[in-house]
Amino acid sequence: MIKAHRITTESMDVLRPLYQRFSERARPDYHWSYDPVDFGQFQKAVSAKILQGYWVEDTASSGPVGLMLYRHEEHRALEVNVIYSELEDKKTILDRLMRLFIQDIRDEQGWDVVSYAMLGQQEHFIRTICWYGFKPVGQAILNLDFMDSISLQILKQQQLSPPGPEYAIEPWQPQHAGEVAQSIFEAFSDATDALWDPRFRTLNGARKVVGLLTNDLMGKFLPSCTMLALKDGIPVGFCFLVQDDVTSGNIPLIGVRPSEAGKGLGNLLLQAAINQCIDDMLAGKNTILKISTTMDTDNIPAIKMYRRMGFREEYNYPHVYLTREKALAYQPGKWC
Repeated sequence: MIKAHRITTESMDVLRPLYQRFSERARPDYHWSYDPVDFGQFQKAVSAKILQGYWVEDTASSGPVGLMLYRHEEHRALEVNVIYSELEDKKTILDRLMRLFIQDIRDEQGWDVVSYAMLGQQEHFIRTICWYGFKPVGQAILNLDFMDSISLQILKQQQLSPPGPEYAIEPWQPQHAGEVAQSIFEAFSDATDALWDPRFRTLNGARKVVGLLTNDLMGKFLPSCTMLALKDGIPVGFCFLVQDDVTSGNIPLIGVRPSEAGKGLGNLLLQAAINQCIDDMLAGKNTILKISTTMDTDNIPAIKMYRRMGFREEYNYPHVYLTREKALAYQPGKWC
């Protein structure tokens, strides 16, 4: 029999071997870009209620065989970090977890949406997770490898038309932070990302995103490689670039205000950010050898833009989200 239990400080001893096995598989099987925290830090995070979750027991084997971890973020989202399973029966494990999870969060305040990026082996859950009210969106990860000569040749061959005289592409300057937040809000308030990240729905939330990026909380901020499109000196577009680890960069946000769409500013921003990153790498100012980005699989114009710059699609994965309304409407055994 499969049973799900809430993770408590009292369950730490039984969870130690399971957590260790998950940690060994987090990168290769679950596409984590970093190693999970060690067990001692994990235990502290659970005690402080920074992390919450459940573990799954197979009574036939008398041991834990699954794990689900999530966080309550400040921006009114519950972010599922991982659902790890060692059993082939994904449907049963997911059912036990979701029944307990939805039961708990229905009584929890301060959240509007559950966000779950189903990376790696978690994609198997997509077959049944919609039964519990989750809606899926396809996501694609694209990479530009500086060691790939073909990709670099594609990048070098891009001849983009310069913007009009009222426009300029310049590196990040702190005094533009407020207008950049306004641009992010206008560009993303109706975008797919806002479905599972409520920060994009308000100007104040966009300001928090800028703060997280520029204070190294979403990777090491690279101001020289973060480009702004200025119109008469006012930011109307942006391309942020951060460093994830020793050799990897990431573009977490790129966009322009809707009033400036269709003018090629996105292409110019992306090209300028990449070229500056390469120049800085050659000058010994960073050690980045690859830049990655994540986007919706149905955002064809953006995917084409990245491909024109030499990016290659590495893999796709489903990202699902659950609204509070759907969670409240859920009834076990019935399609939500």
